[in-house]
Amino acid sequence: MEDYSLPELVSRYVNTTNCNLFLTGKAGTGKTTLLRSLRENTHKNVLVCAPTGIAAINAGGVTVHSLFQLPFGAFIPDEQLELPENVTTVAHINTSKSLFKGFKMNSKKRDILRSMELLVIDEVSMLRADMLDAIDRVLRHVRIRKDLPFGGAQVLFIGDMLQLPPVIKQDEWMYLRNYYQNGYFFNAQVLRQFPPVHVELQKVYRQSDPVFVDILNHFRENKVTTNDVKVLNTHYDADFEQSSDDGYIHLTTHNKTADEKNQKWLKELKTKEFTYSADIEGDFPEHQYPNAEHLKIKEGAQVMFIKNDYSGESKYFNGKIGKVTQCDSKDVWVKFDDGTPEFKVEDYEWENKKYVLNKATGEVEEQLIGRFIQYPIKLAWAITVHKSQGLTFEKAILDVGKAFAPGQVYVALSRLTSLDGLVLSTPINERGVPIDATLSHFTKSSMSIEQLTPHLQQEAHTFIYNTLLSAFNLSFLVQHLEEHLMTYDKTENLSSKQRFKPWGKEILEQVRTLKKVGDGFRNQVASILSKQEEGYIDFLYERTQKAQQYFDAELKKVHKNATDHLEDLKGERFVLGYTAEVKDIAARVYATAQKMIRGEKLVESYIKKSDLKKDEIGKPSFKTDHIKEEKISLTAKPKSEEKKKYSPQTTAYVLFRQGKEPIAIAREMGVSRVKVETFLAKYIAQGRIDVKELVDSKNQNKIKKVIESLQTKSITTIKKQVKGVTDTDIRYVLAALEAQYI
Repeated sequence: MEDYSLPELVSRYVNTTNCNLFLTGKAGTGKTTLLRSLRENTHKNVLVCAPTGIAAINAGGVTVHSLFQLPFGAFIPDEQLELPENVTTVAHINTSKSLFKGFKMNSKKRDILRSMELLVIDEVSMLRADMLDAIDRVLRHVRIRKDLPFGGAQVLFIGDMLQLPPVIKQDEWMYLRNYYQNGYFFNAQVLRQFPPVHVELQKVYRQSDPVFVDILNHFRENKVTTNDVKVLNTHYDADFEQSSDDGYIHLTTHNKTADEKNQKWLKELKTKEFTYSADIEGDFPEHQYPNAEHLKIKEGAQVMFIKNDYSGESKYFNGKIGKVTQCDSKDVWVKFDDGTPEFKVEDYEWENKKYVLNKATGEVEEQLIGRFIQYPIKLAWAITVHKSQGLTFEKAILDVGKAFAPGQVYVALSRLTSLDGLVLSTPINERGVPIDATLSHFTKSSMSIEQLTPHLQQEAHTFIYNTLLSAFNLSFLVQHLEEHLMTYDKTENLSSKQRFKPWGKEILEQVRTLKKVGDGFRNQVASILSKQEEGYIDFLYERTQKAQQYFDAELKKVHKNATDHLEDLKGERFVLGYTAEVKDIAARVYATAQKMIRGEKLVESYIKKSDLKKDEIGKPSFKTDHIKEEKISLTAKPKSEEKKKYSPQTTAYVLFRQGKEPIAIAREMGVSRVKVETFLAKYIAQGRIDVKELVDSKNQNKIKKVIESLQTKSITTIKKQVKGVTDTDIRYVLAALEAQYI
């Protein structure tokens, strides 16, 4: 049996199997570090997402809702269910049928999801079970593999289930409770049928005090002892007075309380206040801003770093608290009470990315579309427990009284590096905080190294088999070329492509010949792996090497046939669409050769007992300069280009941001006011316009109360109950409610 550590086992499972995994671990066990390593090194096409915008930015991915185009509301995983016509006036409910009614996903997004091999969902404690079932349905539908969970893609779930829980509204739970025991992701029907491999990282890097580590474990497991409570309550001090420069941070349960404390302390400082505005480049939605756009700081302010020092000098870490020693209109200087010298704070860049499919290689790649550049600090006399997740404090004041929800005691305590910096403003109840029984059961279901290792070997064997059979299967390429050949006859005498039909026949015959050879090799692979005779893996590697070399040379000829044809088309007229088809054929040939190379390298890595990394695979020696990369400019456009024509919706947004009222925008654009208001409502739903900018808080609250009490989205019904509001006000508030799910 191989001797693996748990992080190594996770990496092996990701790179050598197609098993779904749930990676968890106590706070400070290195989940984020492992995720970063996996996404940088895995040979698979990987997409990363998270339930919320901020979590997605921190994970370097996109939101779950944007990636899968999930609708507003809850999802009922019942294929046969027919909801009453008036169900939308009660709660926003989606079924398997309504999920795809009007479902429009562009071809680029579909290609990305079809090419994806590994889906990573970070901060999965916040992901609802019904949303995961919706993701499963979307992937089966888009990837055209309805028989396989998640359409055959591997999924890696990452998170600590005893931290932030999923949020389900009461009116939605009235429907969902018939299908789910609770809202946690592991109750999704797809996972009940296909449970993931459960791995829990054990080594804690944040805390080293064994007494403190044991106490945290007892809170996680709902096994708090009398002695645990006695130890913690020795830190209870109801009379403790926080000062502006003592380095303590107050953990509260409400945003308002934290904001008030921070503003109170900042106001008491007699020094000059400076405002530092973020530089925002490209596409970076406001609801995803990782820090204040306009950061207000004074000399003497207590601040907290919200990112680790990426300069390599380790001057600070995420959650480290310091004091501003000097600041001016350009710079901020900070020092810590650990004796390290003061230093000038450098800007930090947060990146907003999207996923694109490389047209030449068929690989999923990240594309930078926006940056948010700001100092990685914020006022730190107080912070909510919710926002403290992922941070590390040396000194903190905790109020763990009755107001705390299940899990928050653990979250709050686990932010600290040791008990030395703990102050309790209220004592801890000996009973602790009860944990949901199903959650407690699930958190104990992780597998040991002794269980994981033999299972890994079995799954790796299956993965190699399936990978080789898929890599050398040219059926899909033949099918695509056959369908392409049929298009030459669809518009006889009307299309300029008709005269190129001989080329279509020629390249199809080339690939058909290669398919026969590929089928022969696939049969040989099946025979070798089924017999498993002595030395069979080495023999398989030898045969795979020779097959890959043969196909690399032959597919290079096919690829050259396509690129030569593209050269011939350059002088032709009316062949723009046809040229795109030929480019697509060249890309598919390249991707086929690439899969074969990876198949060979995968067998080699299996023999070497090592992970296959993407930079070890190599590329086919094909010419790909016929594909030009799409460049995205992240900087603001020069003033001379500001007259560029935008879509009507974008134009309305730009004019609104220039401070113009909807009626003025309508006049300038030459459209109706209702049209402009519809555009603005869409931007509210996307989180790019705050509803407060268009509807005063008093009317907002009145409309929300009616929506919640009547459980309706009918504008007519709402308006009858709320005096003094317009249809547009109601539409804006409904859009704002939708923004909570984007």
